[in-house]
Amino acid sequence: MRIPKPPHAVAVAVVALLLGGIGFVPLFGGPGYEQSLATGLIVPSACAIAIALDTAKRERTPLASVGRGVVLGLALAAVALLTALLHAARVGICELWGALSYFALTSGIGCVMGGVWGAVVGEVVSAMVRRGRVEKPRRRAVLAVVLALAGPVVCAGIGVARFITSPMIFAYDPFVGYFSGTLYDTVIDAGTALLTYRAGSLATLASVALFASVLERRDDRPFGLVLDLRTASTRARAALGLACMAASVGVILAGTKLGHFSTSATIAKDLGGEKHGVRCDVVYPNTTREQEANLLVKDCDEEVAAVEKRLGAKGPERIRAFFFRDAEDKKRLMGAAHTYIAKPWREEVYLQLGGYPHPVLGHELAHVIAGRFGRGPFQIAGDAGGLLPNPGLIEGVAVAASPDDEDLTDAQWARAMMQIGILPDMRHVFSLGFLGDASSKSYTLAGAFIAWVGERFGFDVVRAWYGGGDIESLTKLDWDALDKAFKDHLQTIALPDEAQSFARAKFARPGIFGRKCPHVVDALRHEADVCRDTQRFDEAIRLYDEAIAKDAHDFASQKELATVQRRHGDREKGRALLTEMATADEKKVPRTYKDRAEESLADAQFIDGDFEGAASRYEALAKRTVDEDVARTLEIKALGARDKDVRGTVQGLLLGDEKHGPDVFWGGVELGVSSGEKPSGLASYLAGRNYVGRGFYELGALSLDAALARGLPTPRIARETIRQRAVAACALSDAPALANLRARIESPSDPFQGASGGRRESTLRLIARCAR
Repeated sequence: MRIPKPPHAVAVAVVALLLGGIGFVPLFGGPGYEQSLATGLIVPSACAIAIALDTAKRERTPLASVGRGVVLGLALAAVALLTALLHAARVGICELWGALSYFALTSGIGCVMGGVWGAVVGEVVSAMVRRGRVEKPRRRAVLAVVLALAGPVVCAGIGVARFITSPMIFAYDPFVGYFSGTLYDTVIDAGTALLTYRAGSLATLASVALFASVLERRDDRPFGLVLDLRTASTRARAALGLACMAASVGVILAGTKLGHFSTSATIAKDLGGEKHGVRCDVVYPNTTREQEANLLVKDCDEEVAAVEKRLGAKGPERIRAFFFRDAEDKKRLMGAAHTYIAKPWREEVYLQLGGYPHPVLGHELAHVIAGRFGRGPFQIAGDAGGLLPNPGLIEGVAVAASPDDEDLTDAQWARAMMQIGILPDMRHVFSLGFLGDASSKSYTLAGAFIAWVGERFGFDVVRAWYGGGDIESLTKLDWDALDKAFKDHLQTIALPDEAQSFARAKFARPGIFGRKCPHVVDALRHEADVCRDTQRFDEAIRLYDEAIAKDAHDFASQKELATVQRRHGDREKGRALLTEMATADEKKVPRTYKDRAEESLADAQFIDGDFEGAASRYEALAKRTVDEDVARTLEIKALGARDKDVRGTVQGLLLGDEKHGPDVFWGGVELGVSSGEKPSGLASYLAGRNYVGRGFYELGALSLDAALARGLPTPRIARETIRQRAVAACALSDAPALANLRARIESPSDPFQGASGGRRESTLRLIARCAR
C-alpha cells in the first residue's frame, strides 16, 4: 500500500534536489546573487503549493495556517541556503555575511511570502470545499496548486509587462526579491530601494497575520470567514492590520519615487530635457549645455542615416534616445549601469552621456533599425518566432552596422584569434555559446562574421537571416563550408606584428561564468578605485589586497595595488610588485597588464626625476603596442621626459606627483606658460584636444589647425590631431574642413597610411557621416 507523502516533505525534497543540482552551474555554487535568484524562482512556489495543499484539507484557524506558511517558508529557505553552503565548501565562498544578508532580503523574505500566499490559497480552497463548490479531492488538489502558482506567476508577469512597456530592465518581486536585468554589469547593488521594497513586503506579511488573527470561521458567510471585532483586542489588531495594509499600498504607489519601478514618463521627468531632430527624439539631463544637447540630436540623426545605409534598410520614422547623467543614474532609473541597452519594439535606446560623437550610439541604434526586419514581439533575431534570442546574430549585426574605432578592425582581431588558436567555429558564436566567452571576444567575432557575410553575399542575406531565414539555405553553403570560407578570408587580412600578443591578452580571459567571485571582486576593485582617487591610499591598498585574495587572476587589482604602493605607500614593495608583473611570463600575466606595470615603473621614474630612464621605457613600450591611444600617450610621456619645455604640461595632464594625480588645471597652467614661451605643434595639439574634449570646438579647431601647421613630433600624434580636427569640423558642420580632411587622409603621404585599419576607417566613416 502506497503511503502519500506530506506536501511539506515533498517540498523539502524538491528544493534540495533542484538547488543542489543548480549549484554545480558556475556562479551558482555558493551564496550570492545568482543563487538567491534561483532560490526566489523555485522555493516560494514550492512552499506555496505545499502549504496550500496542506491547508485545503485540514481544519485550522486562519492564523495557524499563516503561521505554518511562515515556518515552512523559513525551513525551505534554510534548505536552499544549506545547499549553497555545501557547494561553497566545495568551490570556496566569495563573501559570507554580505551574501547572507542579501539572501535574507531577497529570496529569504520571498520564501516566507510564498508560504503566506499558500496559506491564503489554502483557506480559500478550504472554504470552497466546505460550501460544496469543490467536492472531489483531486479537483481540490489541482485548484490549490493552480492558485498557489498564480501568485508568483502573476507577479513575474507584472515584471515582464514592465520590461515590455517601459525602459526598465530590472525588477523587484515579492517572491524573487531583485533581478538586476543585465549580465554584463557585474557589480550588483540594489541600494536602499531593496530595503524600502522589503519594508513594504514586511508590512504586507504583518497585515495578513493581523487580519488572520481576527478571522473566525462562519459557514453561513459567503467566504466562510468573518472578522471578529467583538473585543478591544481584536479591534486593535484589525486597526493595526489596516495600518500595515495602508503602508504596503503606500510603498506600491510610491514605487517610482522609491526606485522600485519606472516608466518612460517618470524617466523623462527626472532627466528634464528633450529635443527633437529629423528622426530622433532625444531625452537628456536638463543640466546639459545647449550646444551639447543640440549635438546629441545631430549625433543621433547622423548615426541613423549611416546605419540605415550600411544595413540597406529603413528604420522607424522616429527613434527615442534617452541619455542619462552617468552610469549610476542610468542604473537607478532603468537598471543598466555600464551596459548600453536598446529595445527595438519600443524604438528606444538608453545610454549615458559620452561626448561627441558618442562611442556606442550607432551600435544601439542599429538594434532598433534591425528590428524592422527582426522577428516576434521583441523584433529581434532568434528561434521560436523570436522568443528565443540568438545573441550572436543580434549583436553581430549591430557591430557590423556601426563598427567601433579600435585600432584593429574586427576582421583583424579575428585573424589574430585564429593565429593564437582561440577562434571557435562560427556556429558556436551564433548559439548560446556566445554568452560563454568574454563579451569582447563574442561581439568582435560576431561582428566580423556578419560583415563578411554582408560583403560576400549582400546585406539582403544578412537581413533575411536576421528575420528567421536559414543561413545555409540563403548562402547555399553549410556551416562547415561557411566556417572554412570565413577563415580563408581571414588569411588574407594584414596584421601588425604585435597583434597576436595583444589578442591573447584581450580575448583569452574568461567570460563572467568562467570567473571566480566576479560580483564581489569587481565591487571591491570599484570601491578601491574610489579610495585611490580620493587619496585614501591605505584603504585602497586594503581593498585591492582583499580582491586579489578572492581572485588571484584579478590582474587589474594587482597592477593598481602595486602602483598605489609605489607612489603612496611602501615604495620599494610597490617597485618589486610592478617589476615582478612586468617581467612575468605572458602565460601567467597577460601582455596588456605586463605593459601597464612597465608604464607604472616609467611613471615613477619620471616623477622621481629619472627622465632618461623613463623616456627609454616609454619609447620601448610605444614601439610594441597596437593600441593607438596607449602608444600615443606613451610617446607624449617620452617627449615630456626628454623636453623640459613641455615636461610640466605632460606631468600635470598625465602623471601627477607623489601626492596628487593628474589634474587638468595644473596641466592647463603649465600648457599656457609653455605655449607662450615657445609655441610648438605638440603644445597646440594638447590644447586643441582638451578644447574639443570639453566642447569648445571653435577654439579646438584653431589650436589643431595650428598644430598641423607647426608639425607634430610623431605620426601617431599627427593622426590623432587629424581625427580630433574631424570631430571639431563635424560639431561645427564645417563642410570645407571635412572635405580637406578626407583628402588629407586619403593622400599617400598622410600619417594614416602607416596606421592599422580600424582607426583610419572609423575617421573616414565619421567624416562621411557628417558630410552626408
